[in-house]
Amino acid sequence: MNATAHILIVEDEAIVAFNLQQRLTQMGYHVPDVAVSGKETLQLVSKTRPDLILMDIHIEGGMDGIDVAARIHETSPVPVIYLTAYSEDSTLDRARKTRPYGYLIKPFSERELHATIQMALERHLAEEALAESQRLLQQALDAAHMGTVEFDCTSGQVRLSPGSASLMGQPNNCALTFAEFLSSMNEADRPAMAAQMDASTAPLHKFSEEFRVGKDAHGDRWIKIDASPLPGQRLSGIVQNITQRKTAEIQMGQLNDSLELQVGERTSELQQSLSELETFTYSAAHDLRAPIRAIAGLSTVMIEDYADGLGAPGVKLLKTMGASATRMGALIDALLEMSRLSRSAMSVTEVDISQMASELGELLMASEPDRRAVITVAPDLTALADPTLVRCVLDNLMRNAWKFSARKETTHIEVGGFMHEEGPAFFVRDEGCGFDMKFAERLFAPFNRLHNHNEFSGSGIGLSIVKRIVARHGGRAWAESVPGEGSTFFFTLQG
Repeated sequence: MNATAHILIVEDEAIVAFNLQQRLTQMGYHVPDVAVSGKETLQLVSKTRPDLILMDIHIEGGMDGIDVAARIHETSPVPVIYLTAYSEDSTLDRARKTRPYGYLIKPFSERELHATIQMALERHLAEEALAESQRLLQQALDAAHMGTVEFDCTSGQVRLSPGSASLMGQPNNCALTFAEFLSSMNEADRPAMAAQMDASTAPLHKFSEEFRVGKDAHGDRWIKIDASPLPGQRLSGIVQNITQRKTAEIQMGQLNDSLELQVGERTSELQQSLSELETFTYSAAHDLRAPIRAIAGLSTVMIEDYADGLGAPGVKLLKTMGASATRMGALIDALLEMSRLSRSAMSVTEVDISQMASELGELLMASEPDRRAVITVAPDLTALADPTLVRCVLDNLMRNAWKFSARKETTHIEVGGFMHEEGPAFFVRDEGCGFDMKFAERLFAPFNRLHNHNEFSGSGIGLSIVKRIVARHGGRAWAESVPGEGSTFFFTLQG
């Protein structure tokens, strides 16, 4: 508590004033002056700046204590406590309008006086702190080109701070009706704001609303209000100018729309080009099949009918030509298959990979019944994928494993799965010839072969098909190998 506060006594009865001065001094207050009239009081207030005034209502001069307090309230924020013997309603009503910090009826106790003074001083300190906070807030709002607004939903009035009034294009320091407030806005934006201020249909709640209030030199001026409910069916909020941000958003949206249109057009053109290219490739490959088969067939006929005349060198050349034509036909067939798989629509469902691999293994063993082979398939391997495409992946990988294990005394192939960091993963492992890992990246490229055609036949396109199918499922394919010990091909399927 502020026990050393400077107090001014206004009392025209000398004995009463002296007694009061002594009592306050004993309490520890600083009471250097006593005024007996309104004029003297105003002079002392201006000169000494007291912390509090104890004001008698009936004093000397043309002004009574209430008139003097009103004058002080207009010029100096000094708290006033009335000390008087008068308590009639008319006097109390006049005193109340000067917003006093206390009203003590004579006679009063020393305890009452001390408590009233202390409460007045604390209230004054709190009010000064609040005023300073409001001043700093207003400085911050002014610097940020912002203001405040208060909605009284009971009276239907809106109060705008000077900054808000300027942003809204409304006059300063006057209460507006809801209708007047809404009239500043673009007509299309009024219903949304009106709904936020309507307390009749739902409880008031926190809201954020953006709207236009006319145009400036650059177009629409955009305003944003962030408001929260207060007691007594009121809302209080911050008003800010968001024209720059909103303009940037609109321009960005227009740019995005333009880019989306351009991307759509380019995508359509690209799809058309790809479609035409696929059609041409398919047609060219399909048309090449007939002459290639004719070359292969004619070379066989010439060997059968004219071998004696051609001699051994001629027969050898024809056999080479026929074998090359046959390989060319196989390549064309592989290209057509890859094109078909790339274009076909996917139908994703749960696939029993274990059953599918087991069936493919039985077909491989049936194709060479005299070969010693052990094919092991892990149970309960499942995935969300297109059944036809996944069967193609397993078929290519298992056929490769079968092919590159042909020179082993016993062919061992294993199909399994495990949980990889990218999701469920599957593998096909063999104990065949293997390959050098430095060439691993070349495996999945079309027509890339790591072994001579005379060692192992094939088109060199099977693993490329595997990579494309796995990629269409959002997965990845890779391989690990040790030369002479075998290879393992892995793949993931995201569905």
